[in-house]
Amino acid sequence: MLTAGSTGSTGLTDGRAAGSTRRARWWTELLLGLGLFGVYLLIKFLPLPANLERAQANGEAILALERFLALDFELPVNLWLADQGWLRVAANYEYAYTYIITTLILLVWVFARRPEHYRWVRNSFLWMNLLALGVFWIFPVAPPRMLPDAGFVDTVRLGRTWGSWGSPMVDNANQLAAMPSLHIGWALWVSVVLARIAGGWLVQVVSAVHVLVTFVVIVATGNHYWLDAVGGAVVVWLGVALTGVGRRQADRLTPGEARLLATANGACGALALLDTSRGSQPGPEQVKALVGARLADRPRLRQRPPRPGRRRPRWLEHPRLDWAWHVPVFDLSRPGGTAALHRLVADLAAEPLPGDRPLWRVAVVTGVADDVAAVVTLVHPALADEAGAVELAFDLLGGTPVPGSRERRPTSAPPPPSGRAFTALCLDPETRPGALSSVLGRTVPVLTGPAGQLRFGELPVTVVVPVPLPADGVSAVALDRGGVLTVGALAADGDIDRFGAKIRAELPGLRLDSRRG
Repeated sequence: MLTAGSTGSTGLTDGRAAGSTRRARWWTELLLGLGLFGVYLLIKFLPLPANLERAQANGEAILALERFLALDFELPVNLWLADQGWLRVAANYEYAYTYIITTLILLVWVFARRPEHYRWVRNSFLWMNLLALGVFWIFPVAPPRMLPDAGFVDTVRLGRTWGSWGSPMVDNANQLAAMPSLHIGWALWVSVVLARIAGGWLVQVVSAVHVLVTFVVIVATGNHYWLDAVGGAVVVWLGVALTGVGRRQADRLTPGEARLLATANGACGALALLDTSRGSQPGPEQVKALVGARLADRPRLRQRPPRPGRRRPRWLEHPRLDWAWHVPVFDLSRPGGTAALHRLVADLAAEPLPGDRPLWRVAVVTGVADDVAAVVTLVHPALADEAGAVELAFDLLGGTPVPGSRERRPTSAPPPPSGRAFTALCLDPETRPGALSSVLGRTVPVLTGPAGQLRFGELPVTVVVPVPLPADGVSAVALDRGGVLTVGALAADGDIDRFGAKIRAELPGLRLDSRRG
């Protein structure tokens, strides 16, 4: 029976601590927001010469172009709204607030609930605004309400709208920034982001209605020309496109990935045994928190492979993870012990990963033995360069491979043979990973965690075993537990004994204590 070591634990947490450093930090995002506001103030207080005159001339030129196109409908709509009483007040406040509120809600929601998407969402927002601010400085445009003798009514100032230039609170706002319209830009950007990560026709309809209402309001209140809305759409497109340039390059399917997708028929990864003697059994929510914290840095974990036959195949963004499939839970609290775990791991590794979802799974296994639980991390070999089999398990558990001990990843994923054995060899701390590598004939990855103790949340990890068994017999992972170097190995029946004998022959005097399950 394979047993877990008796290492101390302070209890199980929700697992966010191990992965939280991968998330964007709220204070960093706050500093970025303040920096963007600083650029806005710089443009406001350091204008180019004759800024007002140039802005009014540019506004008149835009209005003249619209008249030439016979599409200058802003004035009649503005005069109609000016006489509408409560509707005018509602439009003023919609103009002043809704684009800000919806944008802030979206950013906070993505930050908290969709962290894997947050960086590109944030970056596209920054690009959109920086491009718009550059236009404000180089090409200032006065809104229709500021054109002399044009006849427009400033409904916002007329209603003394609180929170806009109709009130003293923001009387110093840059009012020469009609082109492009960031009211439309922000509202449309929210719609684009929701279309990419949220899905659902109801969400899209509500977002589209908000964009349409915002367009009517910016024109009717005399604050924008309709061409400003076109400019807002352009900066949204450029912001998203600039954010996605590098990502599209990274999303291309390499020849090696294409070959592995076509030939490999299993999964590879690692099995980690956990000591639960001083903590509760792990749950799927803990695993979801740890994996979710890494999705932003490992794009392949949220992408699915392209359908066969595509001329330019790319990894495709998967809108929503099926956590029940990606993080299944298995309870082995019944007769069978570690033999049942062996069969479960073999079955999971041999099962083909479907191509309609991201190619990875992290299974939570409880009831393995007294005070022992397990986590089985499996990925398709095509993800090896992005989230290598053993390295992904290391990263999930919060540890880091020792530099230079990178494992050569398999080119296929054969399932373990029907006869298999797990072993944990507890070696003297002076054992060098290089010596183990020479015994095995390949690099043995070494995992170490904070202060030499690898943990899953707050549960100590006692053994890490590579999965599946390579075609040539034995695979192993060394775990530096701060005082004891543990080697987790997977081999066919009989090969484990030969592996242990080979270590004894190659490394005499190491005081081995082998535990076999």
